[in-house]
Amino acid sequence: MAVLDTEQDQFVCGGITVVELGGEIDIATAEEAFTRITTAAAGSCVVVDLSAVGFIDASGVNALVRALRAATKARHHLLLACPPRQLSRILDVLGLTEVLPTHADTAAAVAVHEEAGHGAAH
Repeated sequence: MAVLDTEQDQFVCGGITVVELGGEIDIATAEEAFTRITTAAAGSCVVVDLSAVGFIDASGVNALVRALRAATKARHHLLLACPPRQLSRILDVLGLTEVLPTHADTAAAVAVHEEAGHGAAH
């Protein structure tokens, strides 16, 4: 399997879990965010709700990419909802928007997942 599996349409989904993150995701909190996301991703696809995140640094971006790898290894999707503008720009510059899709809000991310036939939110 590639580092980031682009054959995500072949994943078997049993639903989707929403993980809400807030505050600042930085060197002090990135590992906790990673753990929360990967714990959820072990059992289902995940939407990460970033609507309450005010700041994210490189360690936070790294935690999201590592969480994506863990979700991919578990054969689950990882979607981002309401990312801060700063994060959207970073993902775009790094060319990660294809493998780490972002959506305007949680409802839109869940709807896209369901429309693709992957299952309902938990």
